[in-house]
Amino acid sequence: MKTITDYILQNPSTLILALPLSLAAAFVFYITRWPRARPVQSRRADRFRHEKIPTNLDTIVIGSGSGGSTAANLLAQSGQRVLVLEQHSVTGGCTHSFREEGCEYDTGLHYVSKAMSIPTKRAGAIMDFMSRGKQLWTPFEPARPYDQIVFPPDTTVKEGAPNEWSHKFYDGFDRTTCSVMESIDPLDLELKERVKTYFDICLDVHNGFVALAILRLLPKCLSFLIKNRVERLYKYGELTVRDVQHAVLSLGYSSEDLLRNCPQAPEGNEVDPSVRRMKAVLTHPLGDYAVQPREATFAAHGVTAAHYMTGGAYTVGATQNISMRLTSMCRSFEGETLIDATVRSIIIENGRAVGVRVSNTDELEEATDLDEVPVVEVRAKNIVCATSIFNLYHKLLPQDLPVVKKFHDPSKCTIRQSNGHVFLFCKIKGDADEIGLPKNNVWYFNGYDLDSAFDQYFSNPTEVRPPTVYIGFPCTKDVTWKKRFPGVSNAILISDGLYEWFEKWAGTTVRNRGEDYLEFKDKLTKHLMEILCEYVPQVKGRIEHYHLGTPLSECTFLASYRGGSYGTQCVPGMFAPINREWTTTPYTEVPGLYLAGSDAFLPSVTGAMYGGCLGASAVLGKMGSLRLGHAILSHLAKHLREENPKLSRVESYVLAIKKFLDME
Repeated sequence: MKTITDYILQNPSTLILALPLSLAAAFVFYITRWPRARPVQSRRADRFRHEKIPTNLDTIVIGSGSGGSTAANLLAQSGQRVLVLEQHSVTGGCTHSFREEGCEYDTGLHYVSKAMSIPTKRAGAIMDFMSRGKQLWTPFEPARPYDQIVFPPDTTVKEGAPNEWSHKFYDGFDRTTCSVMESIDPLDLELKERVKTYFDICLDVHNGFVALAILRLLPKCLSFLIKNRVERLYKYGELTVRDVQHAVLSLGYSSEDLLRNCPQAPEGNEVDPSVRRMKAVLTHPLGDYAVQPREATFAAHGVTAAHYMTGGAYTVGATQNISMRLTSMCRSFEGETLIDATVRSIIIENGRAVGVRVSNTDELEEATDLDEVPVVEVRAKNIVCATSIFNLYHKLLPQDLPVVKKFHDPSKCTIRQSNGHVFLFCKIKGDADEIGLPKNNVWYFNGYDLDSAFDQYFSNPTEVRPPTVYIGFPCTKDVTWKKRFPGVSNAILISDGLYEWFEKWAGTTVRNRGEDYLEFKDKLTKHLMEILCEYVPQVKGRIEHYHLGTPLSECTFLASYRGGSYGTQCVPGMFAPINREWTTTPYTEVPGLYLAGSDAFLPSVTGAMYGGCLGASAVLGKMGSLRLGHAILSHLAKHLREENPKLSRVESYVLAIKKFLDME
């Protein structure tokens, strides 16, 4: 009787055929073998205690913001035992919310792209996958603008053109183009075409970032497939917003003209009054990356403008729920999420990251001698830093490490942290609908020459109004608000704030910074209150309580390095060849150490979420990333079949891939 071995020896061609088929079958089996879903109980995290730390950890995630929560969730779902360590008393980072004087406030998530609310769009599919469909969103009403930009009175206007002080942004490039042209110069058809070109370039930038994310996931041998697309993005990254606006809106450049040779914008104001206004209005997304036009990279500006062109959305319920739902997944896979856990350093042994040293945050705050505060060593196979690249290289890693010295060497790294902000939280008496509070976001711009406005404000912040102010009303966007806070409304105002203004109080503690600190805050508050009452006059006499946060607040509650709000500052140097190993990547030179969050990809809640996806993929490796990608795409395909039952599994999966690569 012949054995299988005898048969193969007599028919070697069978082996040649069977081997690749077996390998293909093993590959498919691995990719589709995603851990079975486990029950998830969403609850708040426990305080850090030694006995709460799980054993045999796969990954430790430092920070529970959008990036950290995302990385932890995806790694847990892949079957890893994950520990999330958060230094604050609540999880969430910039997505956390707090209550004060009977009112609730969000801190960093003020709105997201409408795509986040749609489970068949990329952002929405990822969030739906992570939260098991529990994180809900309410899209802004299509009939209303999602953003309204308001200006002080200005008399420089083209003869016959309207002198509007308010300009509105709607979902869709075409709707917004028509809207801003109507309020600036409806008869200037040449300008209208240039605005369309400008938005097309923003879309081009957005698609470049999609390519960049794919590049981070591809094996190096396949990078040639999208190398040209990414290089195109880097060219945009070298240009400033001011120069691009001059080339496109003033000179009529196309995208190809721009990339061949972008001229430098001349000093002084634009001669054409309508173009001058249009430049200022189309600068409006700068509040989401916090750099003035003269210094901002157009890459950050373009992707932000395109991102919100589908409209906006807001959470159903408190923004705090996002991190709670995402990090609770860790417990389902025998991991944990702990708050009041300050990571004091990362343990490096034989050049590899192998763990962290942790102390209780409260004990650190109360201690007179930090060396006496107990330190707990926690070990894991991988460490993910989701609390900024600047904290990583300035505080967490040993300063004698070669890669740390390289980071501090100006000839090898020139990135710097972003600027900070001041935040005014207001409790307003009365129902939002009865008062007539706006359901859209309001952005105040202090004039049509924004670079000049920034310069004057930064040199004299107590006497000059801020160049830009975000004014939002969460009470009008959260559909659960009236039930949770009847008869109460709220407003949040955000303007730029430099850490240097507050640096002399950096060694003090909350509520103990001194009278001079309070006096300085009062002067900043006065400007913001005047702007609020001037442009939303219905709040006059109704503000029952207010509180101003500063970059020092960001240091205390968000562990921000020097109060920076958005990680790496979005200037052209961010994308220079010298800095590409530091920015928009989850990888570090230290084995076992990875990045997640805004520094791993882009600023904003959604950008940090994508950074968390990249961080998780880096930990999982190329094969593990394929398995993760398949799981998310299968989840998206399921939603597509629910949306259109006529789709087959193959058709829905192919469509899922296309949608995942689409502009949102």
